Amino acid sequence: MTKSNVYFSSFRTKAGSGISIPMKLQKLIKAAGIGTLPLQDSFVAVKLHFGEPGNLAYLRPAYAAAVFETLKENGARPFLTDCNTLYPGGRKNALEHM
Repeated sequence: MTKSNVYFSSFRTKAGSGISIPMKLQKLIKAAGIGTLPLQDSFVAVKLHFGEPGNLAYLRPAYAAAVFETLKENGARPFLTDCNTLYPGGRKNALEHM
């Protein structure tokens, strides 16, 4: 079995540098080889946690937008998706995720 490549980027930024965390994320995705994938006109799910009241474990919208833009630049048709929960709450079914 061959070893997997692991890509890393420091997400530290300096004020006024002109380089944002979303920009670094896009650079990381490109370095990992997104341009080599056959994405033209393909639907691509971006799985994330939409979050719930009181929960801070979610992907910030600016980061999701950076992933979306990178996918679209490569011809993909991205969409957001999340998993339903088994417990009652705002994510118990897909229609209530918003």
